[in-house]
Amino acid sequence: MSMLRCVSSARTLVALAGLGAGLSMGSSAFAQDSVSTTTGLPGDAVSAYTISPAAQQTQVLNYVVDLSNKSTSWGNSFRMAPLVKSSLSTSSGYFNHLIASQAVSNRFSAPGSLLRSSYRLWTNAGSGINPNSARNTAGTALTSTGITAQSFGVAFFEYAGGPNTTFGDSDDENNIISAVVGFDPAAPSRLYVSRIVAATNRINASTGTFRNSSFGLGGVDEAGNIALLADGYNCALGDNAIDPNTKRYYRINSAARATNLVNEIRGTNVGDTTRTAQVYSTTTSLTTPTLIPVGIASRAVTLGTDFANAGLIEQTAGVVSTISNHVASGVGVRGPMSFIGRTSPRVNSGGNNAGIGASLARGPSETRTRSIAIWGVNTDGTVDTALRVGMPNSNGQIIDPVDGFDPSSAFGSIGNQELMNYQSQVSFRGPSGPVAGTVLPSGNIVLAAGVAATGGGSSTPQSMDNYIAVANVDGSTGAVSWTIAAHTGNASGAAGGLSKAILGPSSTVIGRLAKYNEVFPSATSGPSISAPAMDRLGNLYFLSTVKLFGEPDVYTTALLKAHRDNNTGGYALELITKVGDVITGANSLKSYQIQFMGVADSDSVDSGAVWPSSIVQDLPSSITDPNAIPYGSPLSLGAMVYRAKIVYDTDNNGLYVDPTTPGGAGSGDQAYNVLMAMLPGSPASCQPADIACDDGIPLSQSVGCVNSGVNEGDYNAFFAADGFFFQAGLGSAAVGGTCDIACDDGTPLSQAPGCVNNGVNEGDYNAFFNNLFLGCP
Repeated sequence: MSMLRCVSSARTLVALAGLGAGLSMGSSAFAQDSVSTTTGLPGDAVSAYTISPAAQQTQVLNYVVDLSNKSTSWGNSFRMAPLVKSSLSTSSGYFNHLIASQAVSNRFSAPGSLLRSSYRLWTNAGSGINPNSARNTAGTALTSTGITAQSFGVAFFEYAGGPNTTFGDSDDENNIISAVVGFDPAAPSRLYVSRIVAATNRINASTGTFRNSSFGLGGVDEAGNIALLADGYNCALGDNAIDPNTKRYYRINSAARATNLVNEIRGTNVGDTTRTAQVYSTTTSLTTPTLIPVGIASRAVTLGTDFANAGLIEQTAGVVSTISNHVASGVGVRGPMSFIGRTSPRVNSGGNNAGIGASLARGPSETRTRSIAIWGVNTDGTVDTALRVGMPNSNGQIIDPVDGFDPSSAFGSIGNQELMNYQSQVSFRGPSGPVAGTVLPSGNIVLAAGVAATGGGSSTPQSMDNYIAVANVDGSTGAVSWTIAAHTGNASGAAGGLSKAILGPSSTVIGRLAKYNEVFPSATSGPSISAPAMDRLGNLYFLSTVKLFGEPDVYTTALLKAHRDNNTGGYALELITKVGDVITGANSLKSYQIQFMGVADSDSVDSGAVWPSSIVQDLPSSITDPNAIPYGSPLSLGAMVYRAKIVYDTDNNGLYVDPTTPGGAGSGDQAYNVLMAMLPGSPASCQPADIACDDGIPLSQSVGCVNSGVNEGDYNAFFAADGFFFQAGLGSAAVGGTCDIACDDGTPLSQAPGCVNNGVNEGDYNAFFNNLFLGCP
């Protein structure tokens, strides 16, 4: 076969399977990751309250974000970027608000037009969306005309101490920030973001005004509809605050928010009445709600539970009513509920099926939280069949099939071990429930939740001895089996050598999960592992404290993926990113370091950790057969968000020093609390030159293709019409493209993380030919 045979220039860059390709063929455009025109404080975060003049409003801001490539311990790549910054802080010494709970829609929209007609873009440090010219210079307007896009929604709850800088009093700021994020399926590494101030708890940040409500974030759908909890906790009475004994659900159409109104949630009314519906009010304590997305039910439908064990459904638009048949008699739910946008005949029947509701629960005779309650949900919120999935009661019935870990051997009776992550603030601050789940293509229901092996799942301080338990419910017979996906080992954690291994190339053990106090020695509580998020194929994503082997060993917090093996029920861990990683922003052209991802707060799980609501549990429309996605591929992920603090090296001294931390005064760097977006990149290849299937289609564009290693297909892909020479002309926009396989000096990217890489150039050309004839190891 001739090595010179070319691939047709008419080859289509398939979308969202093109999430692996991700290389934009349009003009180079970048966005928020951004830094201000001056170094150090105050940075370029925007106020949540500005409405006039119109040119200075900050209620709705539209911009473009391009994703940067991040290699994993398995050689896969994911693309990530700071998607949305939290709002400007009025508390001195902070760049922007703190972020607690966050959520992303569980599905993508159908292909259609982008939400806005124009989005702001820029290609340099100092430009951004802040309308104050002393903070950012303006970019240029990019029209969305002619772009066919899919969208997903995101939201987060942010908070600050207010003008008096004291947390926990009537001066505090609470805001709900949302975004509707679109992407062109032909160039999915570019995101079109509409940042929206969905709700505030005060009219402005001036001294003398007070908060009139307190928030808990629930859910968001692909159209930007938001469900939230609001009450009068710690509000100043007499200032139009919600009564302290009153609990309310609101549903907000954030995509339609007016730019000339501050949508303050108050005792008697709201700021943006047209887009904000109070759907429920009660004196019974509520958990944070979720919703059925508009793409399933034709309208956003609020769902929730209360502390009296009632289910709450918005059966009629604008009116939430209570039900009791979401659980069997004697079963009591614990914490917020989750909504799984898949159906199963085990719990769904008849027409108008929407998905599955899920919550942690206690059975009729249980004194510990050792069950998961699930129920079939119709498009109006009503229930078909309720089912309780109980943990095993006998020792040895739940183990990790990969390494043999048995929690009953490490910590005693399995009956004393309890499902967790619903205690302390979670039910009130959110996000929605700690139970992750999906329905596999096989029809089996898979459910996952964290377990406290010691100390009890409902108690605080929360235990540091944790594992993620996974239940498999056979779709045909209803038989239930349990397994363990990740664990901290015995009481010694990573030091004991029995905690779950983190794998690198060729299944080499590169580290282990660690107990929280191994990373933070002064800590007296956990958890060590966050709640899990689950993709369409049952793979899990979570935060954990870890020990990574080296000279010296590194103790840090990491985002991991647990790959599900459907044959064994076992899981293998891949390291995606960690605190300390440095990423070069594709928009600001500045490097930033991830300096915080939190698992625990002072006594319990952190509301800002990863949760089941952190993931888009959808697959690209181009993938018609989910079974074609091979084990270990990043393409099982739709999209994901996670909260982080990042520090930009804005003064270009090679350091990442937050000027708001002790010892950091005088630093020119800038630190921001952000919601990070993560989408799949390219699957791992056997070596740098292995970029394509045997037929010349890039690996990322042909899920499950035939790939026999390095051969003519790789050569043809490298020199295709949209290959090396085309991509070499794109500059930094080619980072993460098919032919971007090496640093500028020719060292393969997999061998030199964080190296200088300005796109596709001579370094990639040299690396390709240096490896082309070597074959696979």
